[in-house]
Amino acid sequence: MSKKFKVFIILLLIAFFLPLAGASCAHARPPQPGPDFVWVPPHTNPNGVFIRGHWQHRGATPKGKVWVEGHYKADGEWMPGHWRKLDPPPRRGAIWVPGHSNAGGFWIPGHWR
Repeated sequence: MSKKFKVFIILLLIAFFLPLAGASCAHARPPQPGPDFVWVPPHTNPNGVFIRGHWQHRGATPKGKVWVEGHYKADGEWMPGHWRKLDPPPRRGAIWVPGHSNAGGFWIPGHWR
């Protein structure tokens, strides 16, 4: 084997395996947002919609705030979970409905009912 051919093979192997090494980092778990969060692994819901892994809040909620679960926006972009300031209820007796994915996998933002 010539030296040029060996160099070519090495460069070809690097070109093939280097992108694979970077792709493995794309699915890393993001840092835990706080002590009252549990990791929900990636899964497919009963309707066949893939849900990315995300942190779910399981503790006491800070006053005047609500945790918005990680979800896909209407344009398909992933929105990580975050705290949102809760607006005052529009009327007495109103109930807050947390954001959730409907049966088709579409995100329904939290709202007062």
